[in-house]
Amino acid sequence: MKILFFGTPEFSAGFLRFLVRETEHEVLGAVTQPDRPAGRGRHLQAPPVKQAALELGLPVLQPEDLKSPEFEAELRAVGADLFVVIAFSILPKNVLAVPRFGSLNLHGSLLPRYRGAAPVQWAVANGETVSGVTLFRLDPRMDHGPVVRRVELPIGEDETAVELFDRMLEAGRPALAEAISALERGEPPLEQDHSQATKAPKLKKEDGLLDWNRPAREIHNLVRGLQPWPGAWTAFDGKTLRVRATKLSDGGPEDGAEPGTLRGTEGGKRLWAKCGDRWIELLRLQPQDKREMLAKEFWCGLRTKENLKLG
Repeated sequence: MKILFFGTPEFSAGFLRFLVRETEHEVLGAVTQPDRPAGRGRHLQAPPVKQAALELGLPVLQPEDLKSPEFEAELRAVGADLFVVIAFSILPKNVLAVPRFGSLNLHGSLLPRYRGAAPVQWAVANGETVSGVTLFRLDPRMDHGPVVRRVELPIGEDETAVELFDRMLEAGRPALAEAISALERGEPPLEQDHSQATKAPKLKKEDGLLDWNRPAREIHNLVRGLQPWPGAWTAFDGKTLRVRATKLSDGGPEDGAEPGTLRGTEGGKRLWAKCGDRWIELLRLQPQDKREMLAKEFWCGLRTKENLKLG
């Protein structure tokens, strides 16, 4: 199969390397986003898929306009049988019509659940216990096309979105190879049950704001789900405090404190925050404009340890 790969982040780059190095398919090139300014110096930075493609000796296309006739002509000139699309923009109809085997997309959920830009993060943040990878044929609607392959993955109680991403990469590579083989054989894909669809919209900074009136488990899920961005955060002493890791523990201070109360044990060995139903243990924190640190370091660095409130 002659394949043209579409993708942008490091997650996508892992699949591009797999296709080139571990399958017999002919990868003709990669399509990715244009280089963008990044970092404090705002220097142009190549997307991870471009970096991987150049390392592999593949040509790269970086269109500014996916709908342009010029880009469509470039795609037709490549002569690919199949487009493999992983973490890229929505492809317009004229692009989807180019390859004879269509376009195969890998999505980080068990479709039709969690359609959208952030399925892994929202699944963890919502406390799901099962997620997975779905390979499906693209049509003009978002995450709507028929399913070729899917792999279920359990989500651990303390697993973060970053950790789940890594496991999806491991599980998704053989599933991708199987899906391509199924298309070659002419195996018919299965239509999704669209009545069961749920959404996973693009994340915003405000999605990470912690409401300490919520139950401890909901706060724990949000902390581990919204990684690496935007992260869970709260206000403290007039500044932003990012909560990087928490633990659902039995016990905690015995008094009936209000939600948002911050309390440390003697010597600062453990740090607790009061939620709507119980205490939650804080493990790692990042004060505004400072590095991430253990909760013990944060607690020991406070000038006062009385009447402390979050939010």
